[in-house]
Amino acid sequence: MADDLYERPELYDLASPPDPDMERFYVAMAGGPGRQVLELACGTGRLTLPLSRSGADVTGGDLSQAMLDMAQQRARAEGLAPVLVQLDMRDFALGRRFDTIVVAANSLLHLTRTADQMAFLESAARHLKPDGRLIFDIFVPSAWILSRPGDERQLLGVFQHPELGEVSIEETIAYDPVSQISQIDWYWSHPAERNFRHTRLEMRQIYPQELLLLLERGGFALVERFGGFDRSPLTPTSMRQVVICAVR
Repeated sequence: MADDLYERPELYDLASPPDPDMERFYVAMAGGPGRQVLELACGTGRLTLPLSRSGADVTGGDLSQAMLDMAQQRARAEGLAPVLVQLDMRDFALGRRFDTIVVAANSLLHLTRTADQMAFLESAARHLKPDGRLIFDIFVPSAWILSRPGDERQLLGVFQHPELGEVSIEETIAYDPVSQISQIDWYWSHPAERNFRHTRLEMRQIYPQELLLLLERGGFALVERFGGFDRSPLTPTSMRQVVICAVR
């Protein structure tokens, strides 16, 4: 049986290290003194803290209390005070509206059902100011990656853990083209124990043209879309969709 990916934040962070390009983009687009920012799926705070440092009034929400506890610990260590709330992005009510809602690092892809995606967009719309923006980034589905045999392990990376030493993560991806859902399994090893941990997540693949239809159905209009955090155009070789949209 697979372990919960999010119950060990210090291990999760090994596979999701800081991304300076991502941080700069979201701070530039959403941060700044006095800005009201809601970050959903905020995790351990890798964007929450840079946004808070920019002077923005940040609320971070996540389903995992363990991840929120780590974010709180890190914020206090820096003298920052974001509001951190346990919530489900599909249905939440915070009683206020924001200038920007941020959902970074493919987090929207965890909403595997269309009904969940629509519920998220409805909740997001209720929490945006009239001129507010929803900003997120997701993968462009890769035919090469998704066509790999489902039992073929690929090395995701090798990381240094302060107690376990060198930790490697191997990945398998089994893609169902009908549901457009990838089942991703991570196998964690360190020198003293191979496969000491097995975590699983499911991610819905959203194709660029499909995304436009989802946004329209959910009551949003596309404002801008880039192929990377450097604001380069979305092209056939882009690996990421970086999206800015507004309520219609």
